[in-house]
Amino acid sequence: MQFDIGTFYLAGALVSALLGAAIGAGGGLASRHNGLATVVYATLALAAGFFAIGLGAPEYSAWLECIGISLVAVGATLFRLAVDQLHGQSKSPRTPLFILGAMLLAVWGSLVGGTPPQVNAAAGAFAVAAVFLLPVAPLFRAQEPGAAGRAHQLALVVFVFAASVAFTRGVAVATGAAPAGSVAASPVNVLFALGLLGALAAGAFAFLILLRQRDVETLALRDGLTEILNRPALHEQIERVLSLARRRGFSCSVLLADLDHFSQINVDQGHRGGDEVLRHFVTLARGVVRREDVLGRYGGGQFAMLLFATPATGAQALARRLRTALAAKPPRIQGLGLALTASYGVAESRPGEELNAAELLRRADAALAEAKARGRDCAVSYDEIGSPPLQR
Repeated sequence: MQFDIGTFYLAGALVSALLGAAIGAGGGLASRHNGLATVVYATLALAAGFFAIGLGAPEYSAWLECIGISLVAVGATLFRLAVDQLHGQSKSPRTPLFILGAMLLAVWGSLVGGTPPQVNAAAGAFAVAAVFLLPVAPLFRAQEPGAAGRAHQLALVVFVFAASVAFTRGVAVATGAAPAGSVAASPVNVLFALGLLGALAAGAFAFLILLRQRDVETLALRDGLTEILNRPALHEQIERVLSLARRRGFSCSVLLADLDHFSQINVDQGHRGGDEVLRHFVTLARGVVRREDVLGRYGGGQFAMLLFATPATGAQALARRLRTALAAKPPRIQGLGLALTASYGVAESRPGEELNAAELLRRADAALAEAKARGRDCAVSYDEIGSPPLQR
């Protein structure tokens, strides 16, 4: 019985589409994790590519072949991008667009300019081989322990196998040892199809294992009640951003917020009521900070916000927005609204200053103490200490 490569690609397209849908639905596509959406797009691109290739059977179609191979190359590149994003390295996905444009140009050259199909097919196979090598370097450097490390090793082997098979197909097509169409009956084409689908499965598996490990690590960095960064993780993030600010020469500010009379709220409303107040403040704070800013619980009823590329005046403006939000939407405890205010301390790290996280937080804490001394429910910058109270 002859192996039907076209049907194999169509089945692979169905599996890829279902896999992408499952990852998106199970992981929450709404950007719960860096790289999750990208890996879903990668599987869908591969599904579209497999479908186009399989649709070209049993006769060779230059359009479908090159479009399908281009989409496969885009999917493989997106897998690399997803790995980068999961490791905190955000990169622009320009490579897939360049590959897609170049290969569509090759199709146009084949149909209009008379380029032989063997030339396009060989070039496409070499391009796929190069693209499947893209995830190899980060997977090799990952050094992940346990199950994540084994998943990385599996993905590494499969991607190298897929690249090797694609390169072999390119050589075979260029020398006339294999037909131009990847769905034509040929041992090289069978291996090529297995390599593509194997790379899809291994890449998705490795990503999901690594994603699970990141979940476990995240639990150690989050405050269990409010689900924002805890104090050690907050301190580390501030240090990291300050280092970046020193290298690039921009300002950033810390806004330290302390819920007024929070200990008395715990006494009057109980710890359950106090917990609701904390969660309510975090909800409001998330509504005013940007995605690039850092929000964490500093301890008790205190919260810290590191505002990226923002001077002290911008941090004070954000404090005013928080005050307005608290006044407009107070927390409700057992159905009753609870008047809640907060005091704010602001400290700025300017270009040329060699402030570390501890010093910046110390300055913000000093400004916060001044805000309390001025009667609470106000924002004070470290630069203002000793100046008369500002009009609220």
